Amino acid sequence: MLPDSQQQPLIDCIRDIGHPEAVRRFFGLLKELIDIVNLPNGDARLAFTVRQEKVTIIANINFFQALRIQKPRRGEVEYHLTVKKSCHDRLKINEELAFEPLTEKSDYLAVIIGQSNVHLMYQPTLRTCWEDCLLELVESNKRGPHSAKHNADVYRAAEDEAFQSDIIRLADDPTLADRVLNGYSVEEPEAEYEVEPEQPNQPHNLVLFGPPGTGKTFALQPYLANKNSSLITFHPSYSYEEFVEGIRPEISNGQISYKIRKGIFHKACSSAIQQAGYGTLADCLNDTPENRSRKLKKAPACYLLIDEINRANVASVFGDLITLLEPDKRLGAENELWLTLPYSQERFGVPLNLFVVATMNTTDRSIALLDIALRRRFSFREMLPDPTILGVVDGVELGSLLRTMNERIEYLLDRDHQIGHAYLTNVDTHAKLCAAFRDRIIPLLQEYFFNDWAKIQLILGDNSAWGKDPDLRLVRIKKKYTSAAASKLFGEMPDSIDEVVTYEINPSLQQSDYEQIPADAFVKIYQK
Repeated sequence: MLPDSQQQPLIDCIRDIGHPEAVRRFFGLLKELIDIVNLPNGDARLAFTVRQEKVTIIANINFFQALRIQKPRRGEVEYHLTVKKSCHDRLKINEELAFEPLTEKSDYLAVIIGQSNVHLMYQPTLRTCWEDCLLELVESNKRGPHSAKHNADVYRAAEDEAFQSDIIRLADDPTLADRVLNGYSVEEPEAEYEVEPEQPNQPHNLVLFGPPGTGKTFALQPYLANKNSSLITFHPSYSYEEFVEGIRPEISNGQISYKIRKGIFHKACSSAIQQAGYGTLADCLNDTPENRSRKLKKAPACYLLIDEINRANVASVFGDLITLLEPDKRLGAENELWLTLPYSQERFGVPLNLFVVATMNTTDRSIALLDIALRRRFSFREMLPDPTILGVVDGVELGSLLRTMNERIEYLLDRDHQIGHAYLTNVDTHAKLCAAFRDRIIPLLQEYFFNDWAKIQLILGDNSAWGKDPDLRLVRIKKKYTSAAASKLFGEMPDSIDEVVTYEINPSLQQSDYEQIPADAFVKIYQK
């Protein structure tokens, strides 16, 4: 490609910025901006400008700056994302973010992020604030005309990845155009990025499964400490359109328009690609397989954390991406694959440095939705109750208590319905122990056994054969109805002549009169 007179200012500015990776990342953001505002190149509401004297590229929407990249005279490359002032309190908790009002009386702020803190740009709260602001700026009645002329090539570089690559190559090597004229070809120089430690020693797709309260969600906390992680909780109505990409209706000036919005999985893949030095997924796919494999294997690990993965119809949510999840089919792997997304028609693959870690509650009946195709592509790690971490409270050995109840549950039901240690982890007083049984454990047993109170008594040692004194029982027999008692109650014999037994929870426990519940009520659960 030979630059024309209008492209040259853009090329010169990119050269002065001096950071190809930062420029690619900026164009990736600009592509997102274009998708969100859904305005064509040349629309009067847009003005993408290049200011060589300040080494900056700015995207204006109506009268306002919406996105900016600049290289100060001193310091590193900066990105400026415009958000509403009302977002300031939500964002200022991150001390690494800097803020600057667009004007003295403006309702908008520029969030300034340096290249060394570029990971902050993908923080979910910031991205939500920025995207919401873009939609508001489009509707603003405070419109130009802009004093600066719109540079259509900035828009084109965001939309056309091949053109973008050519522009960056020309900026990196000013003699390239002359050599192309003379018939020489030049390979694109590699984008510079920091070499990070190799990927962690764990499966690329991992499901932590077990009964409730075994610390599955807690096990995600170390991953969340990584700056390159994102968390989502599945629910029954979660869909492919929310997870990967989909078309969403939006109303503008009374007119309904439909825009393609990226889901959290797509954004997680894009973030992982950027950690390898690529601006967009397309840049990664346009690279040679050798370079792609080397960069992705050395790039920092990124994590997508999915809590309650079996709450959604997983096969439907992942759709045609099931195959791409396999470790050897990921971008940078030996048998890498990619596909074309149905809505945007963009090429898409799952990078090698993205790890998917999910949790699954085995008591949830929706576990059946995990089909064989998904099970084959995920590794499963069982997390069982750990009584050894529990202490002694008021003479009650919580570990022995939990172990005995779970052994009984496993006999009467199955191992998937045990009670997790988290139900008793924070219990350090007798009152808290009573509250845990009243509010959490007994209701859970009611759910497990469908109000089969005789079995609940067996679990709690409240059955007559175990030998607990009646006053110590947490679940008591309220009344046994003999034929005579039933006739007295109804005036005649009901159709059923079977003996009926009704139960009640210890009234002192129900009424929070915990002083009337002796410690032996719990000791006698595991000690006959």
